[in-house]
Amino acid sequence: MLGLKDEGRSAVNEVPKPDTSVSLFKPTARHSRRYLTDILIVLAMSALLYYGYLSTGRFASTHTDIARYQCYAEAFWHGTPELRKLPPNQCLFMRAGTSSSIVQRIKLHGQLSYIINTVEAQQSTLKPLHALPLEYPLLTIVPFSLGMVGDSQWYRVAFPLWMALVAAIMYFILLRYSSREAAIAFTFYLVIGSWSTAVGRFDLIPAAFTLIALILAKRGRWEWAFAALALATLFKFYALLLIVPFLIVQQSRYRGSKWYAWQRWQSLGVFVLACAVVTGVSFMFSIEGTLAPLSYFGVRPVQVEAFSASLLWLASFLKYHVQYVASYGAVNIISPLSNQVDVLGLLGMGIGLLCTFWLQWRGKLGLFSTSLLTLLIIIITGKVFSPQYLIWITPLVAYIGKLHWRWLVSWGMIGFLTTLIYPYIYKAAPNVVMAPQLPAFQPVLLVRNLLVLGVILVLLYKAACRRPSGKWNMLLDPSKEYHHSDLAAWIGTIFNAILTKSRDFQPRHSCGG
Repeated sequence: MLGLKDEGRSAVNEVPKPDTSVSLFKPTARHSRRYLTDILIVLAMSALLYYGYLSTGRFASTHTDIARYQCYAEAFWHGTPELRKLPPNQCLFMRAGTSSSIVQRIKLHGQLSYIINTVEAQQSTLKPLHALPLEYPLLTIVPFSLGMVGDSQWYRVAFPLWMALVAAIMYFILLRYSSREAAIAFTFYLVIGSWSTAVGRFDLIPAAFTLIALILAKRGRWEWAFAALALATLFKFYALLLIVPFLIVQQSRYRGSKWYAWQRWQSLGVFVLACAVVTGVSFMFSIEGTLAPLSYFGVRPVQVEAFSASLLWLASFLKYHVQYVASYGAVNIISPLSNQVDVLGLLGMGIGLLCTFWLQWRGKLGLFSTSLLTLLIIIITGKVFSPQYLIWITPLVAYIGKLHWRWLVSWGMIGFLTTLIYPYIYKAAPNVVMAPQLPAFQPVLLVRNLLVLGVILVLLYKAACRRPSGKWNMLLDPSKEYHHSDLAAWIGTIFNAILTKSRDFQPRHSCGG
């Protein structure tokens, strides 16, 4: 139940189970019909996701994420003067510019100021190869450039097709290295939770590299696993914190060797080298563009869909006035308590991650479950909870929970509420800034965020209540993790206790059960 109680049992006397994964490279007549079914599922998934992207009603809008991606690609390859060929208002956010606060602080230091000014003069965004995305690392130029195949007017048609292809590849990766149940579950979670965002964003790419890294780690290919994790990080920074659970498991293989032995750190060296090389190239293109994403997320306010925003909304009933503004490409919330809630979020993130890593170190959590919890904690305690963030979680939930009905109900409800908020509640408002003021917006958002928080707390509780694993290699086995989830039963029991105000509340399952 919740898949944790079996994860720690010794595997010494266990009979190895046959490999039930599907081989894509040895087709037989018996499997040909299944492959046809898989192809039909992938085509249906792609069609639904593309229709969901069109259902936002913003296909022709110049203020979408895909429109921003096109601006970034055109500016990088041809220089900012070439932005004139795009619609007049599409790339105004780039022309306004946001100078990196880090660069500005460096300029205050004497000789460094002269060096920075000299380099910046040579890295003018008027020239090709020097205009980097404001909030993303350099490697994102690769997916942003995929839509440039053909005429620029077809960019908004081509880019979603590329992302649908990535989703299809992820389906077959899960089919090959997990099971057909996991692949079908991935389709269900992606459609219900990322209905309008999956092919309208590039988040499927870092999610795919994260999944590949986990699979490689499970197979003991640690150098390649860390290389894939580095690529995920270089597309979106969220994957950086996953290096901790990877290191905990990887280092467990060398418990008898000296701490400075090269084989202990070789895989980490691959990660550092990959990140250093790409970052060095990025500095060669633009110092300010390389540092801009760091200051971008450091100074932005709380996004309206974050759990912190729900807390600020609740505080508004205590006369702490809130204001909604459109900035940083999203709708954000401003309150007198914003700074205090930011600190609370950082504190919660630190405590949550430390508990998760400690449980993994004790052998109570595996690599897949620790990675899942790490991403959930980052999302729920961060200042931003955009709907596309569910894309990061989807392949992990599918890999671990597969088609177990309790996972389908619990995570399906989270995905459904997320899709209900965006795009449908947003579409009901005259403009995006007024969407949070609609009567349904904040209550639905609060329920969604509490469900995510409930998932985290239940998983941590179940991990803390189980016996440590006697075999470190079992930390790599996702089949032992959350295979039979009692998540729905636990959440129902907790809510029932709250509603009945029971003082003698006892969980349905004891720590040993």
